[in-house]
Amino acid sequence: MSEIEKFRKEIDKLDEAIIELLNKRGDLAKKIGDLKNKENIEVFQPKRERKIIERMKSLSKILNPNSIESIWKEIIGACRAIQGSIFRVGYLGPQGTFTHQAALEFFPNASTDFYPCKNLLEIFNNIEKDILDFGVIAIENSLEGTVMETLDLLIEKNLKIYGELELRIIQNLISIKDTSLSLVKDVYSHPQALAQSRTWLKINLPNANLINTESTAEAVHKIKELNNPINAAIGTEFASKMYDLKILTSKIEDNPSNYTRFLIISKKENEVKTDKMKTSLVFVTKHIPGALYRVLKIFAEANINLTKIESRPRRSGRWEYIFLMDFEGIKSDPKISNALEVMKDQVIWFKILGSYPFA
Repeated sequence: MSEIEKFRKEIDKLDEAIIELLNKRGDLAKKIGDLKNKENIEVFQPKRERKIIERMKSLSKILNPNSIESIWKEIIGACRAIQGSIFRVGYLGPQGTFTHQAALEFFPNASTDFYPCKNLLEIFNNIEKDILDFGVIAIENSLEGTVMETLDLLIEKNLKIYGELELRIIQNLISIKDTSLSLVKDVYSHPQALAQSRTWLKINLPNANLINTESTAEAVHKIKELNNPINAAIGTEFASKMYDLKILTSKIEDNPSNYTRFLIISKKENEVKTDKMKTSLVFVTKHIPGALYRVLKIFAEANINLTKIESRPRRSGRWEYIFLMDFEGIKSDPKISNALEVMKDQVIWFKILGSYPFA
């Protein structure tokens, strides 16, 4: 028997031991779930889950801590599913979009049902109606700026920002498996994806017809339906795998510093507290000289670091502007709660959108 075979046999034995231990963990989780139901305790305990994950990461000696987090997130999610707790998460569809990919990165697949939604308003409304527990929405892109529809809905609706994540936007040229770049004549994608890959297309497919679709995922689905080697789509690697297609060329976007920041929204406040927390709020200043300066001065004097501030026309008043501000820290911190208390006298209105861990 070769050395490789010996090691593989050892791995097989360890896999069997891991399964046995997971079965025992699942059994204990079910018993805890039954007790929670009897005592009317919420199954989802984010503080406890985060504590477990951080402890496991600290114990890892070989695997990368990010890998440990991904593994334990799924283990905990699978055990939560045994307890009868399944997240209902909405994202901007169809399947295979960057938002879908972001949702899969944030939530454990083992205990989540994912629902594609037609638009952002549908996500917000379905959370308000308790049809969904969470929503995943894009708030800003490093190249394109803030998604104003998202900001408007955060202002108008009474939901909380539960979390955030950043996703590197990688565009891929995708087609059926028996084609090559030289055969491609038509390229389908969302106008933004086509614009982000303009230089690459000009150099590598200068004569191709560029055809707009509603989303990158729809473009990839179209290629699957057409099943013609002259057609290609620009989309996600995730979508190419989902439709069993081939990536002809990866990373065709013109700017490699292309990231989108996504927010997780919910009726729930995020109970998890980490070393790096962020709070988001919106406010309207008084119509007097130096009004914005007075607000910013409050945060500067309290030594609170602002990570973002921008203005947006207020839809309910002519020539009135609403400001979105992100800062480090959590609203329950005494210095922040004091600053917010002082701020009340300097603004017409303000609303805290949520405190949550940094991406």
